[in-house]
Amino acid sequence: MLSNKQYVYSAAFIIFLSVSGYFFSFTSSSNPQINVQLLWQNDVLDCQIPFDTGEVNKTWFIEQFQFFISDVQLGSDKTGWQKLNLAQNPFQAHDTVLLGTNCPSVKQQTGSIKNSNWIIELEPISGASINENSAIRFTLGVPFKVNHLNPISQKSPLNLPSMFWVWQTGHKFMRLELATNNEQWLFHLGSTGCKSASVMRAPEQGCRYPNTFYFDLPIAKGEGNQLVLNLDLAALLKNVDLTASSSCQSEQDQDSCQQLFKNLAFDNKTKGTTIVSSVFEAITIKSESEKKDVE
Repeated sequence: MLSNKQYVYSAAFIIFLSVSGYFFSFTSSSNPQINVQLLWQNDVLDCQIPFDTGEVNKTWFIEQFQFFISDVQLGSDKTGWQKLNLAQNPFQAHDTVLLGTNCPSVKQQTGSIKNSNWIIELEPISGASINENSAIRFTLGVPFKVNHLNPISQKSPLNLPSMFWVWQTGHKFMRLELATNNEQWLFHLGSTGCKSASVMRAPEQGCRYPNTFYFDLPIAKGEGNQLVLNLDLAALLKNVDLTASSSCQSEQDQDSCQQLFKNLAFDNKTKGTTIVSSVFEAITIKSESEKKDVE
């Protein structure tokens, strides 16, 4: 949790850094890809689609939902676990990828300029192809070795002011901001309990509460060969009342934060020997090219 003084430093830093701009030019690639989808229960969700949490007379919209994942690996009985090398593009650096969207900025984008990303782009994979794997694992968060570095000298996307607190605490691993017509709610996930000489200095040792989350998911085999990683927003917000007082900046002593952490952690459900997360799901579906071949 940041103090008022820390917020002042952070705000000054953001103003300084934001002159570099937020928008990216990102061209399509023939490299293997993992698509990512945001769902509300079983329905695809985006900036234009409202969703109902069951509260009377409340319809919510996404204002911003972006998150970092790192150390992506695929596994199979034949090849074991294989760390995936991410292609270098404005959304990926240091084995870390930024996913999601900033909705107000998306409305302003033109031409090839993009400020949302729902694809994990990989370097060509040696050995088994991507769709021969049976499991995927990754970390929600930025690795400690790059989390607290000077963002001004970092490669995109680790230089984005909207996804950074201060040197001491590092990046926001997830930034979720929702709104109704007259209310707002937010969840900013990041490390806390980080010790350094000042908020503008990086810690030399790991933070007391890293607040990173590790996922090990079976890949459910569907009809096609396109690997998709689904994130269910309803599962993330389970048992959280969306009110101004329940907004969470990763405070350890706040009930809503503890519930969100619990939702991100693994369930007690198991499938075989693999623990299943309710927030993330991996599945293969038909790609657009496969659909065209059927037609």
